[in-house]
Amino acid sequence: MSKSEKIEVDYKKLKSQGKKILDRVNDVYKVETRYAIIMAINNFGSSNIKKLAKILGKNEATIYHHLKDLTEEPELLVVDNKKTRENKGIFYKLSEIAERNFGEPPLEALETKMPEAYKKILDKSDEEIAEIYVKMVSEHPNLGNLVDKERRSIAYNHNLENMMLNNFETAEKAFKSGARPKNSTYPLGSISNFPLDMKISKPRHLFQILSILTEVAAKFARLRDEIEEEMDRDKIPENQRIDIHYHLVGGEIAEFEFE
Repeated sequence: MSKSEKIEVDYKKLKSQGKKILDRVNDVYKVETRYAIIMAINNFGSSNIKKLAKILGKNEATIYHHLKDLTEEPELLVVDNKKTRENKGIFYKLSEIAERNFGEPPLEALETKMPEAYKKILDKSDEEIAEIYVKMVSEHPNLGNLVDKERRSIAYNHNLENMMLNNFETAEKAFKSGARPKNSTYPLGSISNFPLDMKISKPRHLFQILSILTEVAAKFARLRDEIEEEMDRDKIPENQRIDIHYHLVGGEIAEFEFE
């Protein structure tokens, strides 16, 4: 086999593997619980069946069923050996494939690459920005599954919101009955709601909003790392590290027509 023929074979193999992975990722968007498991581990780190069942409000048998699928080739979840050795039960983390397709942008991207990209966009004319906006959607690799992805994400956030409300309701009833928290270090849960309503008239305004949200995300990411380092220094055990979740969902309240 000549060198050029080998390159062609390797390219076809690589392209085939890429399609297999893309299909695998898109299949996850179609199953709410599987996508929720991916999102839970992405947000809260390595988790075992018991933790995932609590976060998602599902029974452990259901979680186990979906974990079996997510750990099949090509793997989206793999066993976190370090966490498994240190804790009870088998802990799972995102695979490299899942990190690339579901993971959060690295801090470097939030602080430099994304702000630079938004600045380049905002330096263009309104007409050019509108064209970029359409191109971003029409050429997206997950086109056809984008709505499924966002629908699952909102459903996942809704599950967490219910957990927050249930925690706060438990505290409210406890205080009303005269009971007091057992844990003096972190006595009770909380819930916050940050509505943001405004009017815009062009994609430029949307990119201005996204630019600010990226700055905020970068600050939270750096704070997350600082707090993690502090807890490591103080040797805070895993069962005393309280998971916390904030999210902001946004979109246009309007009707759009297409020819």
